[in-house]
Amino acid sequence: MADISFFKNLGFGKKISLWSKSTKSITGVDLGLSSVKIVQLRREKERAVLETYGELATGPYSGLSVGQAVQLVDEKIVEMLKDLIKESGITAKDVVLSIPLRSSFVTLIKVPLMSDAEINQMVPYEARKYIPVPIDEVVLDWWAIPEGFVQTKEGGPDAGEPIAPEEERKRTVSILLVAIHKETIAKYKAIMESVGLSVRALEIEVFSIARSLLARDLAPILLVDFGASSTKITVVDYGIVRSSHSVDRGSQDITLTISRALGIDFTRAEEMKREIGLSLRPEHREVHGVIEPMLNHVFSNAVRVAQDYQRRHSRSINRVILVGGGAKMYGLVDYAVKKFGIETTLGDPFRRVQYPAFLQPVLKDIGPSFAQAIGLAVREL
Repeated sequence: MADISFFKNLGFGKKISLWSKSTKSITGVDLGLSSVKIVQLRREKERAVLETYGELATGPYSGLSVGQAVQLVDEKIVEMLKDLIKESGITAKDVVLSIPLRSSFVTLIKVPLMSDAEINQMVPYEARKYIPVPIDEVVLDWWAIPEGFVQTKEGGPDAGEPIAPEEERKRTVSILLVAIHKETIAKYKAIMESVGLSVRALEIEVFSIARSLLARDLAPILLVDFGASSTKITVVDYGIVRSSHSVDRGSQDITLTISRALGIDFTRAEEMKREIGLSLRPEHREVHGVIEPMLNHVFSNAVRVAQDYQRRHSRSINRVILVGGGAKMYGLVDYAVKKFGIETTLGDPFRRVQYPAFLQPVLKDIGPSFAQAIGLAVREL
């Protein structure tokens, strides 16, 4: 049976808790709407070692262009996975699979302070207030956030001291609650079985991304995941996913807008988005002008999430990490720095993985797209 504990190995800063004693190879599978990514890792001397990886675009499996998002039927997903497994040379049959944020429910709730046993009895009943479907139709998991992970003052000699009144902190405990529909879990398990793979664990995508990118980060970090059809904005504080929001604008929408505005096909528009993007050169002004309004919408939402977190928790976002295929757009990092006014970088999940030196240029380029797949495999090492 698949492990559906969504909070395994969240101790990013604790080396011992990050690795289990398993030495078997593990495969991470990221079933995206525009492409499927797969990574095979093994554990060797407390390091994750890259054995193989691969990616295939979903568009051609539905008669569309590379880069276009498509909801493939199960039969096409199976066909695609078989092709990808063959091309990448995957041999590890145990897989960790991502669950899309759109197919899950994640929230932070507060309950009266009580023992773990009492929390385990109370949460399933308390969850009914927050989950919009019958409880018997979902798989629930929850994690009581340790007392050390509370809102604190920033800067000065008393940095790290809780700002909440002592009495209030003693009365309640924060619970990170997750729910996944049982039908969704059954669907993904059946697909994996059809290609000869065994689901070792399932995990919501935002947790995998956080695991692959963050190590000993205790300050609040904003993760912006540019997917094909949507952009996920996640706040991670003390290494814990505190909130996650989705904006219905993705990298495909930018490509389609360029295509319509300039009267060119999708493939050429995709190339221009990646290679020209937000270039400030005079000859690229038209492309920049088409892209900017859509990005403004996404970044306005991201800035609002960051400001809201600061207002509610008195902790400011320390830096921003951009991931996802859309994050590789030319000029996006510099543009994001201007919008957020703080350090902004591209996610590089392979920096925590050992691999042959000659692969470095390739892995650095594809890194933002593979954050989820790397995080999935690392979970079970």
